[in-house]
Amino acid sequence: MVELTKALRELERLVCPVCRAKLRAGDGSVVCTGCSRRYPIVDGIPVLLVDRAG
Repeated sequence: MVELTKALRELERLVCPVCRAKLRAGDGSVVCTGCSRRYPIVDGIPVLLVDRAG
């Protein structure tokens, strides 16, 4: 539970590399609240590369 709380707190610091909007946790990904791009989470790390976004 502590690791999840820490991960969510760190997610608050990240922004979408395309539109700079905040990100929210999705199902196995992080989702941009601005442009709705979905970035995968690989081994617990969000991959914020535009060419990997869905």
